[in-house]
Amino acid sequence: MRENLGRRSGFDGDDSDYVPRSNVVGIFLTTPQIFSKVATNREGSKMTYLRHWRLSRSPFAVRANSRGMFTGGTIEEAMARGEFLVEQGKRLGLVMGPSGVGKTTFLKHFCRTRNSRVPGEKLAIVDLRCADRNLLANRILDSLDPSPNTNQLFSQDCWTRIHDHLFAETAIGHRTVLLLDNLHDVHDDVYQAISQLWSSLNRWSMLLSVDDESIVNLPRWIIDQCELKIDLPSWDLGQTADYFDFAQNQAGGNGDIFNAQSITRIQELSDGIPRKIVQIAELALVAGAVRKSERVTSELVDQVCDEFTVSLGGKFPTILEDQRLNAG
Repeated sequence: MRENLGRRSGFDGDDSDYVPRSNVVGIFLTTPQIFSKVATNREGSKMTYLRHWRLSRSPFAVRANSRGMFTGGTIEEAMARGEFLVEQGKRLGLVMGPSGVGKTTFLKHFCRTRNSRVPGEKLAIVDLRCADRNLLANRILDSLDPSPNTNQLFSQDCWTRIHDHLFAETAIGHRTVLLLDNLHDVHDDVYQAISQLWSSLNRWSMLLSVDDESIVNLPRWIIDQCELKIDLPSWDLGQTADYFDFAQNQAGGNGDIFNAQSITRIQELSDGIPRKIVQIAELALVAGAVRKSERVTSELVDQVCDEFTVSLGGKFPTILEDQRLNAG
């Protein structure tokens, strides 16, 4: 449909864990000119805007499995690099990209894929946001060995259990890979704990995700020891157009809900950041349903952004720190 616009990249609308938009009505109420008429049909099976566009579900909601993952282009290259790191026994790698590009989404996809098809290997994701040394120990242990009483252990007991677990896995020839997400949001004691853990055993690897703008703040040892870098850049227009085709087809809708001009405008406003693309696209779907539009146009996209600029008191799109809009 939008041929010759470019390659695909990997994204499922996340990255990280936002839910289908049955819960987003509260956001829309801040702009009554467009959204006050929109109501969630909590007693039915679909939201009003889904019925208008004849969609079976939200086109941009995260899927719980890899089959709903938008893949190709940069995500395929990232997967290949991650697999090289694990299979070649590399110890430390970095996943880099701008905020909202889908680093968390990639880590989850990589984890699901490897865990489902590679025996004798365990990949575990740990979110580093708001973690201190003690919370880090609990999160790592819970990801490796989710026993019911994990959260009741003292920090030192957790670290002992972690080392015992890793040693036992190594002894039977298994490989462990820790995927540490949001490395840019940690304190010095967490960096120190990660360093000590990384140095303790040889038969396991770490893959760390960090925003581009935070790389300069990383400890020197991470830069020096990094053996592989995985770059997730913002999308070009071709990737964005492919994503819209993919998302609409997955939701069972008409592939022409968004015309070419509206996709180009969303690309411009979002700077190619998937999290922002999803944010604008879903608001445009709701606004179009209110107006009973046949298609989403560039004019409608601009109106949505203009109204949110006024209501939020700042430039739109803005990345709202909310699970529904988190891509990574």
